[in-house]
Amino acid sequence: MYKLVFLAVGSAIAMFVAAQLMMSPRRAVVDEPSGKSGVHALAASARPAASDEQTEIARDESGQFRLTVQVNGQDARFLVDTGADMVALTVEDARNLGIDVDPESFEPIGRSASGVARGAAVRIDRFQLGDAEFRDVDAIVLEGLGTNLLGQSLLRRLGKVEMHGDRMVIRHS
Repeated sequence: MYKLVFLAVGSAIAMFVAAQLMMSPRRAVVDEPSGKSGVHALAASARPAASDEQTEIARDESGQFRLTVQVNGQDARFLVDTGADMVALTVEDARNLGIDVDPESFEPIGRSASGVARGAAVRIDRFQLGDAEFRDVDAIVLEGLGTNLLGQSLLRRLGKVEMHGDRMVIRHS
């Protein structure tokens, strides 16, 4: 079963890399007085209790949506990738977050724009965005990945994702 998931993840990674190469940079929408774009949580943070609560993320200077979340109690930076099936971690960040990975045990999981993608399936014990906490999040650690990806294995648990110009809005379910 993991082989099928890995193939799907590999396809999503290939599409992500191709989109990165073709995307032209856009100007960031600024939410913070410091001039940095970032996460703006509405309705008392990111609790998914009420239908009117949402998390709003401004597009950064590269045209992407990034946010910092808590993984196993530590901050980790993620690129929101609605086309990725799984949450994907870099080898370095997985280690820093206390997720035990051995790159020697990585297996081919699919094809990417740069060749065969190799990685290992893992499970994140605790993933927190604002007040919303999720347990046992399926993820993958990928060799050669440059940034962590927030994929559908968590996004579908958060709620509905919408685009409004240079903002991504996650409406909590």
